[in-house]
Amino acid sequence: MAFRWVIAFAVIGTLGLLGQVVMPYTRDMDLPFHPGIPPVHAGPLARFLPPMDEGVVASTLEHYGSPSDLILDPFGASPRLVVDAARSGRGVLAAVNNPVTRFVLLHMLTPFSYSDLQAALAALASAPKDDGRLEPFLLDLYRTECARCGRRTIADYFVWDRERGDPILKAYSCAECGHAGEAPVNRLDVERAHAHSRRGLQSSIALEQVAPAGDPDREHALAAIAVYPSRAVYALITVINKIDQLGLGGRRLKAVQALVLSALDASNALWGVPEGRARPRQLIASPQYKEANVWRSLEKGVAEWAVGDPGLNVTEWPVGQPPEPGTVVVSSQPVRELLSDLKGWKFGQVLTVLPRPNQAYWTLSALWAAWLWGKEAAAQIKVALRRRRYDWSWHASALRASLSSLPPVLQEETPLLTFVPEAEPGFISASLAGLSGAGFLLTGRCLRQDEGEAVLRWSVDPSPPATVTGESLPGFMEESARRVIRSRGEPCAYPVLQTAALSDLAGARRLSPLWGDPAIHPVPVLTETFETTIGNPRVFTRIGGGIEPESGLYWLKDQVLGTPLAERVERMILEVLLQGAGVSALEADQRVCDELTGLLTPDRRLVFACLRSYAALNPDTGLWQLRAEDEPTRRTADLLEIHDLLVDLGSRLGFEVHDEERVEWWGGRGGPRYAFHLIATGSPAEAGSAIPAGYCLVIPGGRAALLAEKARRNPVLRRWLDGVRVIKFRHIRRLAVETTLGIENFDERLAIDPPEHQDPQMPLL
Repeated sequence: MAFRWVIAFAVIGTLGLLGQVVMPYTRDMDLPFHPGIPPVHAGPLARFLPPMDEGVVASTLEHYGSPSDLILDPFGASPRLVVDAARSGRGVLAAVNNPVTRFVLLHMLTPFSYSDLQAALAALASAPKDDGRLEPFLLDLYRTECARCGRRTIADYFVWDRERGDPILKAYSCAECGHAGEAPVNRLDVERAHAHSRRGLQSSIALEQVAPAGDPDREHALAAIAVYPSRAVYALITVINKIDQLGLGGRRLKAVQALVLSALDASNALWGVPEGRARPRQLIASPQYKEANVWRSLEKGVAEWAVGDPGLNVTEWPVGQPPEPGTVVVSSQPVRELLSDLKGWKFGQVLTVLPRPNQAYWTLSALWAAWLWGKEAAAQIKVALRRRRYDWSWHASALRASLSSLPPVLQEETPLLTFVPEAEPGFISASLAGLSGAGFLLTGRCLRQDEGEAVLRWSVDPSPPATVTGESLPGFMEESARRVIRSRGEPCAYPVLQTAALSDLAGARRLSPLWGDPAIHPVPVLTETFETTIGNPRVFTRIGGGIEPESGLYWLKDQVLGTPLAERVERMILEVLLQGAGVSALEADQRVCDELTGLLTPDRRLVFACLRSYAALNPDTGLWQLRAEDEPTRRTADLLEIHDLLVDLGSRLGFEVHDEERVEWWGGRGGPRYAFHLIATGSPAEAGSAIPAGYCLVIPGGRAALLAEKARRNPVLRRWLDGVRVIKFRHIRRLAVETTLGIENFDERLAIDPPEHQDPQMPLL
């Protein structure tokens, strides 16, 4: 009877009807993360522009400022951010000195219609070339033979081996026999691929348009152009030269340029095979890469640029007065040059995506701008041709230089909100050091570690920086790392600990003094000090990983008490579902992120694992609803049923049954032979403690995947589970009716339904 009371209270408690989740780590600096949904239409140049989910900006702005605010975006690195900020009703001034990014932004603000793009493609297709038209001329460059029927066909792309310097595969769809897919190339394919010399006329024109003879950047331009196969250079320059001959103007000309820009992106050797380097950062050809058919790339560009019209007003700088709500002003000047013209403008907030160093994109942008709009358009970013390496120290200095002129023109209360996508440790270090050095004080932070998304909130710092010495850094960092591990209650990845340590330093004004010695850069000092700190084996234990400190997870040597983060997420999802109205995945995610803020922000994968464990998607409403079997009364009845089955089964097999907090089967003196612990949730509260002999964890079948996800992310739990038998409710029901079950075969029968299986069937008896 005692066990029945334990069960009843356990179920009610685990389903969130009793008690509150304890969150020992709360700081004013911790912000709620605002999730979004992946965009259905990624848009042009998506692999180079900062990734940002739809709805993130609008959701964030609901919590900052007012709809009448004027927003400054000092980098304009993300067209999506600018568009979404303006759609929220704000006026926006965006400084975008990369002409390619600026072109994308302008045509997301005032997008081309599908008919405009089709007309632009038709104009290119019908352009005269030799004795025919441009379209068949370009397609013929990719002529091949079907591997099945031998008939002439057009390849969609070729796969090259970088080391061999030859194509090895071709992809096509044969109109004659219907064969489609990839096939090995033949001798003629290889000969055609090398038919266009890098010293030919088109290659010379490509080089001259970027860096004419005598230009100090000519060698660098030549190296950049080499990332394109020679056939692609021939085809692309042929198309670009035709643009002037078409005599187009206005929107039609820009639509043609947009399609060519898509082809320029698609036709270089940065597209790996299989799909690798989804976001290339170095201008180095992949070991195996695709050579895309240039005409097919122009055709695909129609869909890339046909984005929805946001219904906004847009104008290009200069303007005489601040933009009205819902209006965007786009400037080609860097923000530090722009600020002198903004006296008297009052910005409600500064909102930006911090740019990430990307040698590939900036170098290609210099090429593309020169080819499409001329050398003058590329002059502002031509220096990118020379820079081969962007390290994090350089980036921190660049951020500091770009933003140091901003504090004098802002009000002290004006917030600076910076999104940091792809927030790896080096990017976080550079961002925190750079903005601290530019005169800003960190006032808020959040990090979703698995997705690599961070948000940092700043204000103009009116106070002098705190005194800091190299000796004081390790102790400060150690305490920050200890605190976040204890707060999460589970081993933490390097980025979480590093963000905790460095953001605490930034919030305490302890980063800006590190810029005082010009001979010592803050970023390597911070990195080396932090790695030494968490490498202290007397304080931290690293679980897994390789040589690099950034690999593996970190845990404390002393015991960590408190509810693991994964358990808190599970309980919150349950509380949301128990309200009964149904919830969207995004709403459930947001509700959890509103409660678990800052460095406690859980990963989306964990949130969805909890949601799928307890809920089913209603196809009619698109909402997740608690499954009937997980209603508290039903789950209590299940637990009591399984408890009674175990009691009866133990007695039937001849064991002495002890029915207390666990159902224990004793087979003699010295302790239980089997101990069955029944839970309704994804893992027991005692995970990590000593495991008694014969311990069996009995869970609902719907918890198996959730338990596996928790074990994947928490090696302490995973190690504990290695000594535990995990059994599903349904398997206990099967064993209870098995007529041939006995003590001699019980262990064997107990093991036939492991938790990772979906729904195995009992073998025939």
